[in-house]
Amino acid sequence: MSLEKRKVSNYEIREVKKDDKDTVEVEGYIAKFNSKTELFEGYFESIDRAAFDDTLADGHNIFLLYHHDWAKPLASTKTSQLELCTDNIGLRFKATININVSYGRDVVELVRNGLIQGCSFGFSCLEEDLNYDYENDIFTRVVKKVELYEGSILCNPAYEDTEVFTREKGLISEERKKSLELKELKLDYELYKLI
Repeated sequence: MSLEKRKVSNYEIREVKKDDKDTVEVEGYIAKFNSKTELFEGYFESIDRAAFDDTLADGHNIFLLYHHDWAKPLASTKTSQLELCTDNIGLRFKATININVSYGRDVVELVRNGLIQGCSFGFSCLEEDLNYDYENDIFTRVVKKVELYEGSILCNPAYEDTEVFTREKGLISEERKKSLELKELKLDYELYKLI
């Protein structure tokens, strides 16, 4: 099981309210359901509505980080500073961020100024459906069940350098090679029948 990271397109993140002089509440979506995202050419992925059910129910500590940096935690479920729930849109979060922490203050200001480009999440995929459309040379992966470790607030989400990109890209190359070999064999067979 490898750690995977995903960004969320069409994100929503906003400052909700300032509870007191030391904290600011921020909320948005860490993941959105059934939204097909092209991770790279010919490879699409979406998150199933039930993907987070078990991981949220088991009670383990989940963090909200700044840029997937474990040295910069913003909130956690164990401290009750992070609330996570699913709705018909996706995995929603509400975080109480301490602005006495320098990077916490930075995050709040980036949200206020509209410089935050989205959210992302770090997870291990426990169950998936992977389909290959040979005619169109397209892979579609539906993430069915995950172990969620963290959500992240990001200025510039990127995921091409993550393990899953390399692993899945290699898988696709192998499937394309097999598909081409199969097409060649079928063509050879058709030519043989003509002789």
